[in-house]
Amino acid sequence: MEEEHHHHHHDAEAEPFKDGADICQQLMDRYSKSSAPQHHHLLATAAAMRSILAAESLPLTPPSYFAATISAIDDMSSNTTDPTAVAALLSFLSLVLPLVPPRSISSAKAGQALSMLVELLEREEGRLTMTGVKAVVKCLGALVGFCDLEDWESIKLGLETLLKFSVDKRPKVRKCSQDCLENVFKSLQSRSVIKEASKLILSMLKGYMPLAVKLSASRTSDGPKNLDVLHMLNVVKLTVPFLSAKVSSKLLSEMNKLLGPRFSELTRHAFQIIEVLFEISRADAIVSKTEETTASLISYVSLANKNPSDTVMSAATLLKYSIGILHTGESTSWITNLPLICGSVAGLLTSEARTASHSSAILKELISQHVDLSSLLVNENQPFEDEGEDIIKSNALRSICAIFEEGLNSCKGLPNEHLLDVISALFLKLGKMSHIYMKSIILKLAELMTVASGDKSKVDHLQKCIGTAVIAMGPERLLELVPVSLNAGDFTCVNIWLVPILKNYVVGASLAYYMDHIMPLAKSFHLASSKVKKSKTREALQGHARDLWGLLLSFCRHPTDMYQNFVPLAEVIVTFLKEDSLMHETVACSLQALVNQNKSLVNQKIGAADATTKPVPELGNIPTYSKKTATKNIKAVAQCSAVLLQALIDSFVGSAPEKRSYLKDAIRCLASVADSSIAKKIFISVLKKFHLMDGRNEFVKVESHTNSLGDEEEHNRSTREKNAQRCVIMELASALVEGAQEDLIDLIYTFIKHTFETSEEVANREAYYALSRILEEHAWFCSSRSTELIDLLLGLKCPGDIVSLRSRFACFQTLMIHTLKIDSEVENAKAFLILNEIIVTLKDSHEEKARKTAYDILLNIRSSLRDSSCLSSDGPYQKLINMIMGYLSSASPHIKSGAVSVLSVLVYKDTDICLSIPELVPSLLSLLQGKALEVIKAVLGFVKVLVSCLETRRLQNLLPAIVTAVLPWSPVSRHHFREKVTVIIEIMLRKCGYAGVELVTPDKYKGFVKGILENRRDNKKSSKEVATTETDMEQEDSSTNRMENRKRKELGPLPEKNGSMEHRQRKRVKEHINGSPSISSGGGDGLKRAMRSRQSDGTKSFKDRSEISGKTNKENYSKRPTGGRKGKIGKMNTGKDVTAVRRPGTTAKLFKHKKVGKK
Repeated sequence: MEEEHHHHHHDAEAEPFKDGADICQQLMDRYSKSSAPQHHHLLATAAAMRSILAAESLPLTPPSYFAATISAIDDMSSNTTDPTAVAALLSFLSLVLPLVPPRSISSAKAGQALSMLVELLEREEGRLTMTGVKAVVKCLGALVGFCDLEDWESIKLGLETLLKFSVDKRPKVRKCSQDCLENVFKSLQSRSVIKEASKLILSMLKGYMPLAVKLSASRTSDGPKNLDVLHMLNVVKLTVPFLSAKVSSKLLSEMNKLLGPRFSELTRHAFQIIEVLFEISRADAIVSKTEETTASLISYVSLANKNPSDTVMSAATLLKYSIGILHTGESTSWITNLPLICGSVAGLLTSEARTASHSSAILKELISQHVDLSSLLVNENQPFEDEGEDIIKSNALRSICAIFEEGLNSCKGLPNEHLLDVISALFLKLGKMSHIYMKSIILKLAELMTVASGDKSKVDHLQKCIGTAVIAMGPERLLELVPVSLNAGDFTCVNIWLVPILKNYVVGASLAYYMDHIMPLAKSFHLASSKVKKSKTREALQGHARDLWGLLLSFCRHPTDMYQNFVPLAEVIVTFLKEDSLMHETVACSLQALVNQNKSLVNQKIGAADATTKPVPELGNIPTYSKKTATKNIKAVAQCSAVLLQALIDSFVGSAPEKRSYLKDAIRCLASVADSSIAKKIFISVLKKFHLMDGRNEFVKVESHTNSLGDEEEHNRSTREKNAQRCVIMELASALVEGAQEDLIDLIYTFIKHTFETSEEVANREAYYALSRILEEHAWFCSSRSTELIDLLLGLKCPGDIVSLRSRFACFQTLMIHTLKIDSEVENAKAFLILNEIIVTLKDSHEEKARKTAYDILLNIRSSLRDSSCLSSDGPYQKLINMIMGYLSSASPHIKSGAVSVLSVLVYKDTDICLSIPELVPSLLSLLQGKALEVIKAVLGFVKVLVSCLETRRLQNLLPAIVTAVLPWSPVSRHHFREKVTVIIEIMLRKCGYAGVELVTPDKYKGFVKGILENRRDNKKSSKEVATTETDMEQEDSSTNRMENRKRKELGPLPEKNGSMEHRQRKRVKEHINGSPSISSGGGDGLKRAMRSRQSDGTKSFKDRSEISGKTNKENYSKRPTGGRKGKIGKMNTGKDVTAVRRPGTTAKLFKHKKVGKK
């Protein structure tokens, strides 16, 4: 019965009561239908209290109910008490008190009520039910809040009572008391009161400490006594954040008594309390007690295999906090404790994965925060020898290193990643000093690597650790400890496994070391290979030599001596280029790395991407150049640029096409910092070498050939060779553009024109690219020759290959932006010519890539114009829009639809156009009154984009015009017009609501709009039904499926044509509803590709999309159903022109044609 009472009372408290309403009425509403006896008593008590207040004409407010209830309890306590009545009064009071506004009860009356309830509790505790006791405790917690919190005597009694019941054996009473106690401590502000309250907690704890110490030492459960101690520790855990600093320090001493090397039932509670103390206490207040805590925690972690893993991880975390407190508290004991802590936690690195990972993170944090490199050494080579704190720190560091060395020695097989990660962190922290303190660790890692190098799949973490050592101490010191060498007797290689690690991890090294040590070592391997008879050994030695030479790129990552040693390095590079073609890629990438990582600093583009330098896995201790040093480095490169450029270009023109790309990048990079006159001189020499320029520096004209067969074949062969040579030189020209001055640019431009005049398509491809690079890099050239350039490009036939087209359009982009920014009628006319070609490509090209190129150029032009100018009515961006709109008055439907497609693209990216050019939308909507099907299709596509992209508020302003313009095309099912209108209306219904759309819809189309709305609702319902049906069908027995298959076979095949047509219709409607239209090359839906890319990550090929919606008109006429509205629509006369039709009228007989075959 009491459990049932508890349950109902819990339900009463689950949903809080409202402050403003009458509490009695709320109880009536909630429990009037309840059959529980306690609810009847509660309602009777509430009604009695309300009657008392009504009789005395008092308001039905929580303070009034409190006064009446506490008086009733006082009267009842003086007479013979009825436990049921008292319990009901107490329950009602516990519900009323939380609703009493702050300061509505005076501290004196709160104190009197509190004293009365405590007396009642002491007198009647044996007779009260658990619910009654809990109600009293809840009332006491609320009443303490109304007492004077600045006066200890005012709250002492309540706090003591709450503390007493915080360790009660009844869980609900205990939990309620602990919650109240925590709230009281949170509200205390007075230092004196906090001090007294803290003493009260400490005093009560000390009363339990003898038993707690005994339980901690015995590590066995002692029944109820053990529970009492745990309850008390829970109280301490709740209140410790609010205790005074002095009591917190004493509390840490008490917790130290409960710590031992083995686990007990009190361990977790003690750890939790210590963790809070470490977080909230000042280091100087608890530093002396923390040393004892640290010693206990070290012993506990050291016995990790005998203690629960979760407590071991907690102890390790506390050790991290403790060393921080010792360090902050200016105690020298942290230096001696750090190796002990590292040693105990390092023992966990071989535990199960979760514990090992946790301990690894702790150790890396300890190394990062407490290994103080600055005070360990006077210089890089000499440790401290003087007595004092510094030598103590040095010895502590040696002890830490010895711990991890012992960890490596104790491993059976290869060490795990957690141990290696910590060692890597120590390498990076010590930097160049790691070769002193971690020498033994390096040698041990090398030994492990030598043994395991045969199994490369298991050495990744080991290689990474050794690589971190390369970063930290540098390759020079590492190779002193672990040298790579060749045994002259048997030609065996020592430590050759180190070379791939050096390749990936060398950074900030010395170019001189590469030339003085790595290159001779590589040469020794190469020479030894010539003395070996076995081909396998010879090939291995040659491979090792090449790998060592290939370290050039690694040593070019931020070298420390670049400007001092670049001249001798340039000689090495030239030798590689002339004598070893296999080194070309390494040399090219090395030069790019050297130039780019300095040029970005000189040009104040710090952080610029360096695509040629492979990323270093660990980014520790990478030297950064100052701008002064970077400038010196670039000057050193420029000093050697002539010989380097000559060697690179000689290698470039003599290389196969697949090997030229990296050499071209290196030439581009080097030419950008070299003297332009040097590049020009070399370029002219190359032109003359291939007989493309004569001695007077004039380009050689193509000679005419005879008509004889032999001469013609020879001429064709010669022409092919010339074109191939011209392609190579044109590639070279584009690489020289970036750093070229005006004279070199003029020369390259002349060569480009000469190529356009004399060469075939392959050479023109490179010419287009070179011209686009000139326009991109040199704005002055575009400004001075824009008219000539536009005439040149428009005079050339539009290329058929996509690469040339992209470069041609890139030229148009730069020229278009330039012409739109200047106010000139001539230039504006040229801009129209460029726009013509873009629109023609959009409309006529059968290549999706070509149309995509045209779209991209339009969007790039739009982006550049928006970013570079204000959006004024006469700005370049507005000029572009007005130019496109000018095509809307064209007589050609083809051009009109192309212009609409372009506007669709722009509106899709920027709907603000509709605001800045108010006449845009009306102009396009007016085209729907025309007859050209191609234009109608494009405009409906534009409207769909518009309603999809516009926000609702702005769409509502255009709603009447759009609805009135598109609905007349809703009866036309051919050309997908009805579907397009349906999708447009659906979007507007979704955004603006049915009422808004219906309001502006002409009466004769309201049925159509309403049908769309109902269809949307049906689709939603059917989609749910389909989902349910599919789930049910999946559960059907396979035998049922076989029976259905047999029935189908008996019925014969279904008409495939109708089924496939129905499928295509459903697919198109689904695409429209989902906002994923398909591409059509001929209509005004040019934006659909952009829409698809924006709305869906998945894309289909153009071929697949054309299968859905790119059918020809003829196919549409023959396969589309002729229905779609009331009244039959006859078959079309295929002999008539279908490019234009009459605008739909209001009669029922629309688009009537003669039937085929009838006269």
